[in-house]
Amino acid sequence: MKKIMDKLFNLVRFDKRYVLFCLILVILGIACGSIFIVILNGSDKSLAIEYIETFVDTIKNNSFNYIDTLKNTLIINYLVIFIISILGFTYFLTPINILILFYKAFVIGFSLSSFILTYKIKGLLLSIIYIFPHLIINILLFSLLIAFTLKLSLKMINSIIRKKEVNMRVYFNKYLYTGLFIFIALTISSLYESFIAPYLLKLVVNIL
Repeated sequence: MKKIMDKLFNLVRFDKRYVLFCLILVILGIACGSIFIVILNGSDKSLAIEYIETFVDTIKNNSFNYIDTLKNTLIINYLVIFIISILGFTYFLTPINILILFYKAFVIGFSLSSFILTYKIKGLLLSIIYIFPHLIINILLFSLLIAFTLKLSLKMINSIIRKKEVNMRVYFNKYLYTGLFIFIALTISSLYESFIAPYLLKLVVNIL
């Protein structure tokens, strides 16, 4: 059993340098998203507030469609995994993955600020329930996958420049196991986001 676990660990382990880069990017994205709402004009802020109020009212009035939310969440998450993976194998298009990660983090930061703008102090608690832990887990999973694609791309570019062969089978196996691990984790996270998080939001909204 220990040998099997060690083998799996070696297959899915990540280079800390690339992971750290992605985490710094995530922090910057969340910070920018949180600040962005401050520079919006009045009408755009009103739209953000209206969206949050409609979302919360839908949950509060038992109009929230859990199944449709699960379907949409799974489709979006799987699509993001697919796009990141494909771009990772194109090598020179991998920087687009960095933009995807920044955008995902930006949305989290913007959602956080929107809840606070709409419900003030109560909005802080609601935003935490809305974001934690599923959206944080999602962004971390995307960070791990993108960190792997960055390492792979730089390896390939370096091999092209130096005219050295790279054992793609080793990287493909790691890519496969990494993708499978992230796929399963995102599925569990999506279930939480679609069923548990809305239920917790409803409880808090009714109490407050």
